[in-house]
Amino acid sequence: MKKLLTLILSLALGLTACLGLTACGGEEDSKNIKIGVQEGTTSLMYADCLKGVSVSSYTTFPLAADAMKNGNVDYVVCDKATATSICNTMGGVKYIDIALSTEFYAIAMDKNQPELNASINQILESKSAEIQAIIDKYMAGDEANYVGVTSAEKNNDNKAGQLVVATNAEFPPWEYVDGDKYYGIDMEIAKIIADELGLELVIDDMAFESVVSSVGANGVDIAMSGITITNERKEIVNFSTSYYTESIVILCKENCNDFAKAGTVVDLLSVLCKNK
Repeated sequence: MKKLLTLILSLALGLTACLGLTACGGEEDSKNIKIGVQEGTTSLMYADCLKGVSVSSYTTFPLAADAMKNGNVDYVVCDKATATSICNTMGGVKYIDIALSTEFYAIAMDKNQPELNASINQILESKSAEIQAIIDKYMAGDEANYVGVTSAEKNNDNKAGQLVVATNAEFPPWEYVDGDKYYGIDMEIAKIIADELGLELVIDDMAFESVVSSVGANGVDIAMSGITITNERKEIVNFSTSYYTESIVILCKENCNDFAKAGTVVDLLSVLCKNK
C-alpha cells in the first residue's frame, strides 16, 4: 500500500472527483458509503478525494479488510498486489479488476548519497530480469521459491559496511515477517542490492508513516515498502527508477454484486459515491 500524497488522479478522474463534480455528486449523495484504507498510503488520499465518503484508516490493509468483513466499512481501497494477497489468505473477499488509478513504485534514496543512488539505479538495470522473476513468483503465489532475508544488526561503528533499509514489514507481497526472516518482493530486491554493493543488509522495520521521512536520518540509507513516487516525497528523498507499475483497486466482500455492471472507472465511482 503501500504511497502517500500524489496519486495519478488526473487520468483516472480528470481531477473532478476532488471537486465533487463526477458521479460522486455532493457530500449528501455519498454520506452512507464507508471506505477502509491503510493509514499513510496513497489509497487514503484517493479515498479522501471522494467528496462525502466516510473514510476509516487502519494500521494495515488486512485490518481494513477484516473490518469490511465485520461490517464496519463497505469497501477497501488498496493496491492490486495487496488485494490479491488478502484474497488468497483471508477468504470471503474479492477485488474489482478495474484500476481506479496507476502508481509507480520505486526506492526512496538519501539525497546526500548521490553515488549510492547512481549505483542502485545501475543495479536495478543490470538485474532487471532477476528482479522481474522475483516479482513474478510473488504475484503467482509460488511460495516454495520465496527466499527469506536475514537482517544484520545495525552497527554504528561500521556504517560504511552496511546498507540500512527502512520498511514497514506488514505489506505482503512486498514485505512481511515470518519467523526470524523477512520475505517479500522488496526484501529480496534489497538483498540483491546489498550483495551487489558488497554491504551487510540491515532492515529497519517501522511504522509506514515514518518510512520515507527516516531516509537520511539515524543511519537509514534507503526505504523500500511499496513506495509510490510522489512530488511531495521528492522534496525529501531521491527516487530510483521505477521497478513496478501498480493499480489502485476496490476490495469488497465475495458476495458483493454492487460492481457487477461496472466496466469503467466512472462506473466504479458511481457506486462509491451514492447512498447505499
